[in-house]
Amino acid sequence: MNLKSEVFLSVVAYSLCSGTLVLLNKLTLHHLPYPSLVVSFQLLAALIFIYGAKHTGRLQVDALEWQYVLPYLFYILLFSVGVFCNMKSLSMSNVETVIVFRALSPCIVAFLDVLFLGREYPSLQSWTGLSLIALGAYGYASFDAQFQTQGLAAYAWPGLYLFIISLEMAYGKRIIQSVNLKTLSGPVLYTNLLGLPPMLMFAAMGHEYRSFVYDHMVEQKPVGGVAVSLLLLGCAAGTGIGYAGWWCRGNVSAT
Repeated sequence: MNLKSEVFLSVVAYSLCSGTLVLLNKLTLHHLPYPSLVVSFQLLAALIFIYGAKHTGRLQVDALEWQYVLPYLFYILLFSVGVFCNMKSLSMSNVETVIVFRALSPCIVAFLDVLFLGREYPSLQSWTGLSLIALGAYGYASFDAQFQTQGLAAYAWPGLYLFIISLEMAYGKRIIQSVNLKTLSGPVLYTNLLGLPPMLMFAAMGHEYRSFVYDHMVEQKPVGGVAVSLLLLGCAAGTGIGYAGWWCRGNVSAT
């Protein structure tokens, strides 16, 4: 596969997985309102896939090494907080708002690319594209009923999500350049394995364990087949975006 085709496929794969996961998570939270537990389940599913594929000889995976863990710690902090903000945004806003804020990230990453990666500022053509993105976001906010009634408070979680994910994208590109992992599964493994403890901690801080036990043990609310199906589909999309995200970072700039 030539470089041009690989870049195109990686971008398409990431875009599809990203949009699909946002929609699935929104639907899942409607049935299972435990954002951090849902993400923890997705991270665990990705780990099961990676180790299962490794032990059956289907995938080569980098071994865990302390020298590689340290550079990933700051990224994991950004990743965990970003995912948490994403799920809180989906819980309190509609899918369109989250997608619009995520689409704005290249406007911030364009500057972070220069600071973190030593890149040049975008070309005039790129600035034109970024300006159109910003203009589209402004147009969306102008007609968003939630923004009209609540003001800037309606965009608190999406705004925080935008800031964190922009840092995550830029720093993730820096890791690709500085950490010499041999396989694509390597960064996916490190991200999911190191990201699981913080998500479990967020679940505890949000009293999600207690809420789950109360809802399904005391209130005896059933976990229906639809909820389980959405959760499993979200796990597949979550694993997919893990691979597509790092594949994309290896091929294109953070913007």
